[in-house]
Amino acid sequence: MKTVFVSIIAFLATTLRVSPDSGQLMQVDYENQRTLTVNQQMVEYTQDAWVKPSVVPSSSSARWWTYPTNIMTATRNGNDLLVLVNKEYKLPQSYAPSDLVLASNSGIRRGSSYYLRSILINDLKNLVNASKADSIDLSIVSAYRSYNTQVSTYNYWVSINGIDGADKISARAGHSQHQLGTAVDFSSSEVSDGLGGSFYTTRAAAWLASNAWKYGFVISYPSGYESTTGYSYESWHYRYIGVANAQEMHGSGMILEVYLESKN
Repeated sequence: MKTVFVSIIAFLATTLRVSPDSGQLMQVDYENQRTLTVNQQMVEYTQDAWVKPSVVPSSSSARWWTYPTNIMTATRNGNDLLVLVNKEYKLPQSYAPSDLVLASNSGIRRGSSYYLRSILINDLKNLVNASKADSIDLSIVSAYRSYNTQVSTYNYWVSINGIDGADKISARAGHSQHQLGTAVDFSSSEVSDGLGGSFYTTRAAAWLASNAWKYGFVISYPSGYESTTGYSYESWHYRYIGVANAQEMHGSGMILEVYLESKN
């Protein structure tokens, strides 16, 4: 954990609201997915550290993680649940969802720290309730990220793993599904609410793999398809595409990348 102090000048340029609990003036920092309490001339907040797993070679295709030379703008609007966002198609820098709400509205643990589009909250609530009924614990460890936040996230992984290593596990700005506000990184108390790592070994991961599609959520980067998705396997990363679409995709046997390509 680290404590950061932000000047009131920077605060005044951001979005404000009144806390329904305390009546205090609050600053909503959508980019970094946390709420800051105004304290006279200073704003103090803490941020949980998160850990990405080390890069694991998982495909025989040569340089499956690289970006094409010709990058195109997504053919659908970012609000469209079936917009294709990958290494070939990117979102505009200016795109941001207009209906972001706290993930805690779904009842998922740790949801008060993250924002998602309101369109998926009821289905996420149904997913969470179903998991609880099966004695499965789920938490959320990442959700909406702005274009600018993704710049910082990607650059961090470049500093750790180099460009090739970063491209296997982190999207460049504009290419991240998290910018859509419909991507969720799940975790569980089974792995102390950590991101990545050994999540794939948990009961929570197995439950999601078998059931998430029923509620409109599908895994984005499945194991064995690295040369198709361009990313290493991520057992925790799910994207909401709507219940009807997820059911159609599940019935077709397609992975998300192929399904979206067929719709764009």
